[in-house]
Amino acid sequence: MSHFGRRRRRARRRFGSELANRLAALHAAAPNGNGSAEAHGALANGHAHGNGAHNGNSNGNGNGVAAASGIALIAEVSSARVIPFEISSDEETPDMIIAQVSAPAAAPRNEAPAPVAEPSPAPVFDVPEMSSSEPVPVEPSADEVLFRAAREANANGDTRRAMGVYRELLSLNPRHVRARNNLALLLEQQGEHDEALDQLDQCLSMEPGNPQVLVNRGAVLGSLARYKEADRDLRIVLQAEPDNAEAHFNLGMVISRRGLWHQAIPHLRRTIEIEPSRGMAYYYLGEALNKIDDLPGALQAFQRASELRPSSAKILCGLGIVYDRMNRPDEAAQMYRRSRENTGR
Repeated sequence: MSHFGRRRRRARRRFGSELANRLAALHAAAPNGNGSAEAHGALANGHAHGNGAHNGNSNGNGNGVAAASGIALIAEVSSARVIPFEISSDEETPDMIIAQVSAPAAAPRNEAPAPVAEPSPAPVFDVPEMSSSEPVPVEPSADEVLFRAAREANANGDTRRAMGVYRELLSLNPRHVRARNNLALLLEQQGEHDEALDQLDQCLSMEPGNPQVLVNRGAVLGSLARYKEADRDLRIVLQAEPDNAEAHFNLGMVISRRGLWHQAIPHLRRTIEIEPSRGMAYYYLGEALNKIDDLPGALQAFQRASELRPSSAKILCGLGIVYDRMNRPDEAAQMYRRSRENTGR
């Protein structure tokens, strides 16, 4: 039983006891005889339990009337006043009512509302700057500075200075293969084939199988009429790099110098397929086609070469030869004249 249920039961008992005492006093004052007075007196004392047999009086009928009249009055009064206590019995009132929470009392109107605390600002932390993803520039080495200076001198047409800078670099770093290879090319241009070949041999001793060095050595060997050795170096490169245009071009020239024109033509055509803007490849192709009497093919190759290199005396001379063979003397004379005008350019 809940706490509130016990309180209601005690209240009902107290109220019933007070009501019975009041009724007993009222009946004692009324002229109804001893039976009624005794009956109500018994009720007031709590000894009447539905009849008057247990109160010791001889008038049992009077006791019954008094008891009946008392219950009726209580019922009437109960119907008028005791209903609030009878509506909810202990069994009908659920215990969970204790768990109900009443709404908080409203604050007085004049009472100022409690101040709302301002939210404190979020802490600000110093965010370190992100490092740049770009690499930090590194100062070039002395070797690289000299190498760039030599290439710049050569690009400006100062071959002598370029060769001198390359030699200075090699005195500091004899294993600089790029510098030694470039020096060999300049020596080859100056007609110093043997020294150029020596420089290239040193490169290959440091980097065996280097394709660029092998192509250059094949070209130098061809200039020295060492065709078999040149052919060997160039074919080694093509086995590893079938689309190496430089190797095809030099091999076509080497084979042409041996008079094997038909064998040279495929390599020259392949060079043009890989590098369509290579003017000298058209020239040597025109020369080979002229040698096998393919004059229309030779004329077409020389004309294309002249478009790519209009000031080449060698190409203009080749055109004159083909025009001569095709019985076109006026055009041949014009090509010869232009070739003479561009000689030395």
